[in-house]
Amino acid sequence: MKTEIINKTIELSDNLELMLNCAMRYAMGRRTYIVGTFCDYVKSIMKDLSLITLERMEQDFDDFAKYENSWGDDCDREKWMQFKMELDEAIKKCKEQNGR
Repeated sequence: MKTEIINKTIELSDNLELMLNCAMRYAMGRRTYIVGTFCDYVKSIMKDLSLITLERMEQDFDDFAKYENSWGDDCDREKWMQFKMELDEAIKKCKEQNGR
C-alpha cells in the first residue's frame, strides 16, 4: 500500500488559534509525544499567530509554572523551556511590529 502525502494550506483563524491554545493546555504536564509535537508545530507557525494568542499562551505557561508541580519528564521540561524562550521572542517581535 502506497501512502500519498498531500500538502494543504489551512488559513489561520480565531477558531484555529483558540484550538492551539486548547492543545497547549492539554499538552502541559503530559509525559507523551504530544509535548514535542505541539511545541515543534507551534514554533513553526509562531510568527503568524496573533498577539492575543501569543499572550494567552504566555499566560497559560506562567499559570502552569506557578501552580503545577511537573512539566513531565526532563525531555518534556526541556521542550517547554525552549518553547517559552521562542514564545517570549515572538511576543517581543509582534509588539515591535505593532508599535507597542
